[in-house]
Amino acid sequence: MQILGLAMLGFVVWFGFRDRGVAQVSPFDVHALIMVTVGSAAAVVVSSSTSTALRTIACLREILPGFRVFGRQTKAMEEERAQLCAAWGEGKKSRALEIGEKSTYSASKKMVELLLSRSPQEASSKVFLELRHDEIGRWQPAINNWEMLSKLGPSFGMVGTITGMIQLFRNMSAENLNIGASMSLALLATLYGVAFGAGVAGPIGHYLNGLLDERLGFLERCEKSVNELVSRVVV
Repeated sequence: MQILGLAMLGFVVWFGFRDRGVAQVSPFDVHALIMVTVGSAAAVVVSSSTSTALRTIACLREILPGFRVFGRQTKAMEEERAQLCAAWGEGKKSRALEIGEKSTYSASKKMVELLLSRSPQEASSKVFLELRHDEIGRWQPAINNWEMLSKLGPSFGMVGTITGMIQLFRNMSAENLNIGASMSLALLATLYGVAFGAGVAGPIGHYLNGLLDERLGFLERCEKSVNELVSRVVV
């Protein structure tokens, strides 16, 4: 993955020195857009494993209505926890066991196991600590990538601007050079980089952090529920 990322970074620099086909001043420049997006993707590939890089890209679905999975799963898990606790608290252990057996979530299965064994708080604390670490290990690297992109986006915009300015200075002797349009195309790369970092990558990282906090809060509630239910039985 790192070799691929370095190759992508090399492509960004090479692409920056290509002729941009200077034309009229326009707010849209495909050349600058490609440099920012490919450069940002290269940074993720260089700094991540294959699974983390893919998860970073997959996180984009969490901001698209109808494609969100992580937050929807947390809500479904919370509803299942409430049903399991209600059934166990009402003495309907067979119903609670059925919920745990049919569940696809490890938290629910662990809750049932701990309840059946009447595990002490130390045991439940260890189990849910491991589950929290699993969630953090799975999602935090991808979140860190988005936070990294919020800082690197403007930098790749500057790469586009610098290469564009070098091209501009190299061609200043041309009689038909449109300096205004050339400057516009060069500076658009910086604009795209700042907009991507501050307006896209940063908010996505913040939003994903919120989703992870909700999941960790759910696991904490699961632990408290198990301890409360076990303490009732012991008393």
